[in-house]
Amino acid sequence: MLAATAPDAQAAQPPGPASAPYVKACKAEGPGFAYIPGSDTCLRLGGYLWAETYANSYTDYPAANARSYWVSTFGLVTDARTRTEYGTLRSYTDLRIIWRTADPWGEGVRDGVDFDPYDMHIEFAGFTFGYLQSFFDFYANANVMGTDPATIGDQTQLPVLGYSWHLRDGFLAQLSLEGSANRDNGILPVVECGAAVVADDEAEAGGAAGWPEIVATFGQSGDWGNFQFSGALHQIAQSPVSERIGASTNEWGYALQAGVMVNLPALGPGDTLYLQAAYALGATSYLGLIDPSGRFSAPDAFQRLDGSLSKVEGWSAVGQFLHNWNDEWNSAFFAGYGRFDIADPLARLTYGASGIGNWNLGANLSWTPVGPFTVTLQYQYNLYEADGFRPGTQGLPLASQAANDFLLMFAATF
Repeated sequence: MLAATAPDAQAAQPPGPASAPYVKACKAEGPGFAYIPGSDTCLRLGGYLWAETYANSYTDYPAANARSYWVSTFGLVTDARTRTEYGTLRSYTDLRIIWRTADPWGEGVRDGVDFDPYDMHIEFAGFTFGYLQSFFDFYANANVMGTDPATIGDQTQLPVLGYSWHLRDGFLAQLSLEGSANRDNGILPVVECGAAVVADDEAEAGGAAGWPEIVATFGQSGDWGNFQFSGALHQIAQSPVSERIGASTNEWGYALQAGVMVNLPALGPGDTLYLQAAYALGATSYLGLIDPSGRFSAPDAFQRLDGSLSKVEGWSAVGQFLHNWNDEWNSAFFAGYGRFDIADPLARLTYGASGIGNWNLGANLSWTPVGPFTVTLQYQYNLYEADGFRPGTQGLPLASQAANDFLLMFAATF
């Protein structure tokens, strides 16, 4: 009886000499990891609290919308790593509870709490399963602060089933199938002069079912920094886009991206520079364009009168520089430009433009008086403008929409 119960009693006690290798292994995982007695698991618990106030507006801003609003975000982070004969099993979560008085850009004044599972995934034997950031992403708003960033460049959370090959000298190759719901920018119909657009709401909202996104990446990380090449295949929405046309599509689009991050210790400890460029044909969500007013965001394609598609082509380029002034103060400077073109002549007449250009620039200043507490002041400017603008009932109501966004943020981590 004593022999049978001794292991359980020992497991319930604080780690002793027998568990010393596990304690050492947990320390090797990084700061904050602790050994769970009686297991092969190292666990790190953490969290953060953000208190933010925004002031924003854009040209032709609706009077009913809030020009300022508050957001409070509580995040709980868990990172469990278990040693197995097939390698480390990692289970990671980042769960957020968000209270806000309005949606981004004041679309719908409200006072409510949302539960946002930002990241929930498992890594095991090279596989990644769960809900997390797309493998395609690289820059992904690095060092841009706030719950509601509005910078050009892709940052998308979605379901992922992927595999990673860790190669020599820091090289990494990845292949994944990813959820398409957040990647579907839909199809817009074109009409003859004077006719009204009658669109299928499901298609416009990107509700069509289809194949998942097929994403592949290749890159390297080292002391100098890192780079990544990304590619994605995207099936354009299969729903009929117009009750009048009543056609569907089985067309595919694609996106390509290249990004590099360079460490710049000669300018300051921790200084970095990001550069990234993307191209898309029929897969415009990968460009990360920002339309604050939501009046005319880039679709994946326009559907002609005969039911054929005119795929939308576009590109974007972004850059960001982080400089540490000293141990307490740092700043990020970021800018980007993107555009999409409207190739079909009748689509140009329908939506009153031959293309849309999108500028974004901004900067922030952060003060960290103590390690776990930071205060940030940030400004962003966005310009969304039409080429060859013609006023009409579709497209942008004005030739351009200029937007301004101010953020004051208090952040504490634990």
